[in-house]
Amino acid sequence: PNAFLVQMVQGRPAGAALDVGMGQGRNAIYLAQKGWTVTGFDPAGRAVALAQETAKKAGVTITTLTQGDDEFEWGENRWDLIVLSYVAVRPNVERVVRALKPGGMVVIEGFHRDATKTRSIGGAVVFDSNELLRLLAALRVRAYEDVSARADFGSEVTPLVRLCAEKP
Repeated sequence: PNAFLVQMVQGRPAGAALDVGMGQGRNAIYLAQKGWTVTGFDPAGRAVALAQETAKKAGVTITTLTQGDDEFEWGENRWDLIVLSYVAVRPNVERVVRALKPGGMVVIEGFHRDATKTRSIGGAVVFDSNELLRLLAALRVRAYEDVSARADFGSEVTPLVRLCAEKP
């Protein structure tokens, strides 16, 4: 699972979690193992199928959907935790804020703009300094990091941004 996510949920009571763009389910499965009721979605059907297979092998249940951001029914005041790990945040800001329960938390990790100086990275997962703070200004920041660290993908240290914020 994503190291920042693990740190942010430590000691927090389990509840309903949403893993946006879940891919092969590493974060969803981790949360389910910690007692969370997890729903995840991703437009890649093969990745979602692999997530289900891996969850079954791990002895946990996760709800998965093969859908994109625009197709998923986010709901209102529905989630205790929403995870956006290396996925598009900008088009989903209003959905996230609306979908979080009061006291609910969002955890985001993506690349800092400086990471694009050494390699090509899709713009949806690249953020400028303090951009996540501005995008999610309606929430209370619990943690924000602009760091050089090992990304979830690849083995090199690269500039990252991380945000954990709660809905008041």
